[in-house]
Amino acid sequence: MALFQSSVLKKYLKQLDGDTVAKAYKKYTKYFHDTAIQQNIRESKEEQYQAKLLDELFVNVLGYTLNPQPNFNLTTEFKNV
Repeated sequence: MALFQSSVLKKYLKQLDGDTVAKAYKKYTKYFHDTAIQQNIRESKEEQYQAKLLDELFVNVLGYTLNPQPNFNLTTEFKNV
């Protein structure tokens, strides 16, 4: 079973700007397709890599703003005390 209906995917894919997607994919492949980085990721514990993943994927590739920047829309996990 698909995660999204194909009609929903088509609708939202039509709304994407091709140049923006191409630039983001170029940034993604430059970092995540690097074999040395892939090996280091595999050898890291989740806690070690969490902040870097947020920064590389969500901030640099997808354009989110990470806390503590003003008007952030992404934050690290936190524990309630």
